[in-house]
This record gives sequence, C-alpha cells and structure tokens, in this order.
Amino acid sequence: MLTTLRLRDFAIAEDLELTFNSGLTVITGETGAGKSILIGALDLLLGGRASERVIRAGAQRTVLEAQFDLAASPWVRAEAEIRGFEVEDDVLIVRRSIGRGGARRIWLNGALATVTDLRAVVGPLVDLSTQHQQNRLLNKATHLELLDRMAGLLPTRATYRTTWTAWREALSERAALQERQRAQGERRDFLSFCLDEIDAAATRVGEVAELDVAARRLRAADELVQSSLGAHAALLEDGGARDLMAPLSRALSRAAESDPALAALAARMDEVVSLVDDLGSDLERYAQTVDVDPQRLAETDDRLTLLLGLVRKYGGSEEALHQRRDAMAAELRREGEDAGRLAELDSQIPALAAETARLADVLSVARQGASGQIGVGVESVISQLGMDKARFCAEVVALPNGEFGADGRDRVAFLLASNPGEPPHPLTEVASGGELSRVLLGLKRACAEADPVSVCVYDEVDAGLSGSTGVVLGRFLRELGDRQQVLCISHLPQVAAAAHHHVHVHKDVVRDGDDIERTVSQAITLSEERRRGELARMLGGGPDDPTAAAHALQLLSQQRAVSADAAPAGGTRDAG
Repeated sequence: MLTTLRLRDFAIAEDLELTFNSGLTVITGETGAGKSILIGALDLLLGGRASERVIRAGAQRTVLEAQFDLAASPWVRAEAEIRGFEVEDDVLIVRRSIGRGGARRIWLNGALATVTDLRAVVGPLVDLSTQHQQNRLLNKATHLELLDRMAGLLPTRATYRTTWTAWREALSERAALQERQRAQGERRDFLSFCLDEIDAAATRVGEVAELDVAARRLRAADELVQSSLGAHAALLEDGGARDLMAPLSRALSRAAESDPALAALAARMDEVVSLVDDLGSDLERYAQTVDVDPQRLAETDDRLTLLLGLVRKYGGSEEALHQRRDAMAAELRREGEDAGRLAELDSQIPALAAETARLADVLSVARQGASGQIGVGVESVISQLGMDKARFCAEVVALPNGEFGADGRDRVAFLLASNPGEPPHPLTEVASGGELSRVLLGLKRACAEADPVSVCVYDEVDAGLSGSTGVVLGRFLRELGDRQQVLCISHLPQVAAAAHHHVHVHKDVVRDGDDIERTVSQAITLSEERRRGELARMLGGGPDDPTAAAHALQLLSQQRAVSADAAPAGGTRDAG
C-alpha cells in the first residue's frame, strides 16, 4: 500500500506531500491544477523514463519520494532482499532524483538502485492505468497468468512445468548424445586402433632403458669376450703376471724374517698376488657369461624400435605413453556409458511426453471454462458503464503445430468488440482510452481475488460517463477499494462521492524570493465539510450555492447507502 508521496520541484509542484490510506482515494481539481502530476511522479517512481523537462522552472533538480507498506506484499519484500535491499518493519522507501545535466540517482531504503531495480521491486506494487500508458493487464504475457490464477490452476501448472522441463531436458540430452555419437564414429575407430596398438606391445615403464643396455651389450659381445679373456691370459697363463709376481712374493716373505720392517710390504705383495688370481678368475667367468647371439640382438633391436616409435607417437616418454593410453580407454568407456544413457532416455521420454500432454489437456480444458467466466464478469461491469453493446472475451488458442510451451499448449489474449457487428480486437488495439479504462476496471472486478497488485491507479476512467453510470462506476471503484488501495483522478462528482478519501489539487500564484510570480500546485486531503464544497463545485455550483450543496449532500448519502447495501457482512468503511 502507498502511504506517502512527496514531490519537490516537480513540474509546477514546489514541495507537495500527501499521505494516503487504504480504500478508494479520489483526486479532483480543475483542469490544469496538476492532478496528472501525481500520476507522472508515480510513473517515474515505478521506473518510468526520466527527462529534465519535469524539473520545475528555476530549480536544479527534482526529487520524488514514496513510502510503501509491504505487510500485504511479501513477494515484493522477497524481491527487494534478493536484490540486496534491506526491508525493516515492512517499509519500502523509494527516492528518485533527476538533476539538470544528466545527474540522476535512485535509492531503495537508502541504498543506491537502478531503474531495473525500480521496475522489479516497485513495479509489481502499483497498477497504473492512464490514457497514455498501457496497463499491466494489457500485457499479453500476463493474460495466461491471470486466467490460471482465476481458475486455481497454478499448482497444476507448476506440476506441468516440472514435467515439461524434464521432458525437454531429456530430449535435449538425447539429441546431444546422438550427435556426439555420430561425430565420434571415426574417433571411436581411431581410439580402438590406438589402444590395440599400445596394448599389443604390452609396454611397461623402464623397459626402453633396459632394452637399450641389452642391445648395446649384444652388439659389443665379441669385443667384450676378447678383452676379458685377453686380460685373463695376461694375468694367469704361463709367463703371465702371476708367474712373475709369485716368486718375488715368496722372496720378500723370506727376507722379512731378517728384518721385521719388511714384513708389512711382504704381506701387501702377497695380497697383490691373491688379487691377480681373483681378477683373472673373474675375467674368465665374465667371458663365459657374454651372450654372442645375432638373433637375440635382432629381436632386441626390433623391440626397442617398436617401443621408441610408440613413445614418439603417443607422448614423448614412457610415462606419457601410458597416460595417453589410459585417457583413450576412459574415452571409450564414456562412449559406452553414453550408449547406456541413450537407452535409458529412450525409455523415459515417451512417458514424460505422455504426462506432459495429459497435464496440458487438463490445463486447456480448465482455461476454456475460466475464459467464459472472465468474459461474463467483465461484460457485467462494462455494460453498466455505458458499454452495454460491447463484447469481451478471453481467447484461448492452441500453440501452432501442436507445440508445448512452458505453461502448456495454449496462449491467451483478451479481446474486445466495442460495437455490434465488429470483430473483437486485442485490448492493446482499443483506441478509446475511456473504454480501455472501463474494460480494465471490469477485469479488476472479475479478477480481484487473483490479482496480487497492491495499488490500483486510474486516470480518466470516467471519461464519457455521467449521471447514473457515474454512480455505478463509483460503486465499482469503492468495492475494488475494499480489497485493494485505489487512487482515481476523476471529474465526476458521482465517483468522488463514493470515495473513502478525497484529495483536492489546486494551483496558486505565488511570488518567489526574486519577487517573480510562479504557479505552484498544491494538494490537500479534504475534511467532510470541504469535501461537500468540492462536490458542489464539481456539480456546477459552489460552496455557497445552496442547490449545489444540497445536491452534493444527497450524492454523498446516495453513494453511502449503495455502498452499505453492497458491503459484505463485515461492515463498511467510513466514507470520510
């Protein structure tokens, strides 16, 4: 609910502040007094496009501010908090500053905000209907939502959307898997060939180094045998080193008996002879181990060539080769998993499609029934507001080619035929602003329980009406005010008399500090006595005109009596 609206240096309003209450508040005043200024300010606070032209002459900036009570609008509070704006005690304060030279700022509860934030947070609170602005109900995207709310279909639609989403996701996943399988046909053959090639080689890390050592030994086998046996012969065969050293060792041992100082040297000489014996024997045994085998050398070279080729082909090292092999095997396994998932999806999709179609049929049947109800409800209102020949319908049409959308197989459009013999047209194409406002009022009345908007604002809803029709319009607006806060700019005394509250807008000519005359718009909430005077003026008289004053009092009494008769058992509001 809108509780406060303040305008500073906006158009011809210097500093205007109004406090609003629940129920129907009517705004009256002579032409040009500034009534539409209030509508313009609200539009900007809802995220309308700003222009320097709204800044009052002589001022540097316009500041607009509104305060809303969100107690009955928890979804708005949730949206504000999602966007990072704290809301305490269910109070939302919106402030917008428009300065010359492009300086513009927006605040929500003291925090800087954007126009997008305004439209998302404040926009859902107010339904603004003017002669020059499309109403929220004129947006075709809201027609289906409204119809489903009226028919109590939101839970069914939520279930449908869950099923539809699962069906669409399954179709999308299956298509992606099928495309991947088609694209990977050649890839699969390549991977299989590579794995077969690597697995056939039965490689292991470190084998290349081992084969390299073995190959070098086989290639040098003859040289290794000859060198080791030649050394053995030089050490141990007749006339070799042992034969030369053994007698010398024995001679030193005998000489050491005469001089103990030579004993250590004699012992070392004996060790050398022993080492020669051991070394010669080892050389002989080594020569016997050397494998001189040309066939084995060829096999070793072939194996080494094979492994080196695989290493170069698949990674550059034995470790990289095995990592590449594991990666290719995993890729092939995934393809096998894809095949299993495809089979699973093939079994799920028909059931999901059938359930989607069933729920869509349930929604369609219910919508067809609800469309008739909303048509009857709207026509019952507009027929009493001077449009007794008009026809209204909520058209439920299947999507083309049997398609399913996120909300079913239907699209909904509100249509109006203003005159007999004319085909119905979308509301957005209705030319008469007065007719449009009355249709919107009919929609509001028919859909009041389904429409969550907090504040309804009407400008010129009474265009073209008078007399008893105005009385009916006033009653309808008051009844709407019993459920939602309603602000209405009106020129009809019959409508003004039906309001719970009455705001009068007038303009004065004042002198500023430079002694220059300026026009300033003022607005006040009328007391009961002043309200009767304003009604008298609207009836063509004045506060001192006894006939107009009596007529005003009669009109107030008449509207109160009608409202009392139409009020629910809980009672009525005070009309003052």
